[in-house]
Amino acid sequence: MVMRVTGLASGMNIDEIVENMMKAQSIPLNKIKQQKTLLEWQRDSYREMNTLLLDFRSQLTNMKLSSFYRTRSVASTNEDIVSATVASGTGQASYTISKISSLAVAESRMTNSGISKQSSNKVDTTKSLFTVQGAFANEMSWKQGSVESKSIVTKEGEPITLGLADGVQITDLENMTVEVNGIKYTVIDGETPKSGEVMVNKDTGELTFGDTIAANSTVKVNYVTDKKVENKTITKDTTQIQLKGALVAGQIKLSFKDGTDTTIELSDEYTGIDTNGNRIGKIKDGDKVVGEINYETGVITFNSEFSKYFPAETENSKEKPKLELTITSQQNYFSFGLTTHTSKGKIDEKFLIQGSESLNSVMSKVNNSKLGVTMFYDSYSDKVTMTRKETGVYNENGQEIEFTDGDFLTQVLGFHNITPDTPGNYVKAENATFIINGLETSRQSNTFSMNGVTFTLKKTTDTPVTINVNNDNDALFENIKNFVDKYNELVEKIEKKLSEPKYKDYLPLTDDEKEELSETQQEKWENMAKSGILRNDSILSGLITQMRTAIYSGVNQDDLDSAMKSLSAIGITTTADFTTAKLEINESKLKAAIEKDPNSIELLFNGTGATDGQKGVIQRLYDKVNATMDQLKERAGNSYSVNNQFTIGRQLDDLDDRIERFEDRLADLETRYYSQFTAMEQAIQKANSQAAYLAQFFQ
Repeated sequence: MVMRVTGLASGMNIDEIVENMMKAQSIPLNKIKQQKTLLEWQRDSYREMNTLLLDFRSQLTNMKLSSFYRTRSVASTNEDIVSATVASGTGQASYTISKISSLAVAESRMTNSGISKQSSNKVDTTKSLFTVQGAFANEMSWKQGSVESKSIVTKEGEPITLGLADGVQITDLENMTVEVNGIKYTVIDGETPKSGEVMVNKDTGELTFGDTIAANSTVKVNYVTDKKVENKTITKDTTQIQLKGALVAGQIKLSFKDGTDTTIELSDEYTGIDTNGNRIGKIKDGDKVVGEINYETGVITFNSEFSKYFPAETENSKEKPKLELTITSQQNYFSFGLTTHTSKGKIDEKFLIQGSESLNSVMSKVNNSKLGVTMFYDSYSDKVTMTRKETGVYNENGQEIEFTDGDFLTQVLGFHNITPDTPGNYVKAENATFIINGLETSRQSNTFSMNGVTFTLKKTTDTPVTINVNNDNDALFENIKNFVDKYNELVEKIEKKLSEPKYKDYLPLTDDEKEELSETQQEKWENMAKSGILRNDSILSGLITQMRTAIYSGVNQDDLDSAMKSLSAIGITTTADFTTAKLEINESKLKAAIEKDPNSIELLFNGTGATDGQKGVIQRLYDKVNATMDQLKERAGNSYSVNNQFTIGRQLDDLDDRIERFEDRLADLETRYYSQFTAMEQAIQKANSQAAYLAQFFQ
């Protein structure tokens, strides 16, 4: 910004004089800016109208569907035996279910006896299974290793690997699961994988797929390693570290370098059961005890002897002494598999269960899997049940739920001897079998659809039940009434814009005018200035005229009742107020027309044809609204448009160019004014100097 010091010789306020002169010169610029603001307001108002038309067009789109007019009701002669619902557009029909031989039933199993060893000391379903294993009636089998789970997002050109620690191997491949974007792959070992297979390198953890795996795919893997190797950094203040629970005694190793850089190796030694029933042991360095381990919880607690391994703390040390531990461990776990037959096909799931998990956790995993079963334990009876969620038969040659691997479900929980031959504990899956309109058929569910009607069978019976599908005239009346309401709402908003008063004395405020008004005053002024921005607009007034014509004109369709060829003939007319295009309904007349001939109602509203005369009212309105929306978009664009794509936008660009050129001229003019006043100041200064020089000769 140029800093000027003016008026020193003349004593005049040059800045104020120039400012006032520039205000006069800026009047045309302010008018251009006001013109731009008016165009922006007009653009925004057009877009608001287009949004209203878009909403109304959506209503018209719905009314172009036959289901809008073919509203149906359904009635059963005995809801206690068969109920039904019907979709709009369904044909009128009558169905008689003369016999229901059987209802669809889901396969279900319940253990034959309690799962607990003693009824007075039942299994605690919230505690770890390894801790409460002695409470089960049947002995549990355990495997040793480390249960792991990993999710990998693939990258282009990079191998897919589990990143095993040195010396760690994958075991128990038969229970390993791999999914890519939710699709399961069969795990194989040492062979070239085919499509749908993945080969696992047990030593490196690298996965090789028979299919090309796209970048950014999600690979989820559940697997077991022979041991877990983890690194932990601890300070001298650390008294405990947490490992996995249900640890295997005699398999815990800790190694680190002490303050003398000597590698120390610690191991565990099982000592017995504590008062809480937990297995505990000692952490030892040779014969020296440096800590205690709780195998159930996985917590290692160090004693004061352990602190002697830390380096000595110096006065200048900024960090506390620390040790880098490498910890090797194994945990107890088991696995089992389940297969279900469902409407989605055969589903196989494998489960890896850590000994630290509870029975509740196991049941939750099963229930939340894709198997589609519900499993729960009843503490009163001490029994477990498992039920497939879907009814019906999907495995014609066997059972719907199959126990495939492991003995936890079959032996520990006692499902091994539950078969169709043990009816008290086994409910066999059945299909619903019935006779409908003389045809004997079956369904896997008690709720099924046929020709747009959804039936629900509730009881077996030999008593015929009839389901009638008829026109729902009340629903059609409400549909038409809602349309008229939407139409009137649109007309009211458009007519309000067309008749809005225009206040010619209220123009958009200039920056100087805004400074003289409060925010409230500015808002009131702006509302007055915006009023009438679309008054008597040719596009909108043209739409009102076109919609009047579309509503009033008769419809020429061969199959249309001659007494129902216009909306007025069925009770829909304009209001008594001739200044508006709003509609009103003679409800009794409209209901009578619907009752008389609903097919003609559909043709009147939704008939199609090559000419406007053949088209139904809705088809005509849709065409008019669509054409008007195109006109408004051509004039005002939308939020995604750039200025050169619509008329007002091009006008705004032109005004921006004019404003820029005008502002450049004003800047040049202001510079010229200051140059002229500077020259005047210099002349006055020179005259003053000469006068002072001459005055000295007269003193």
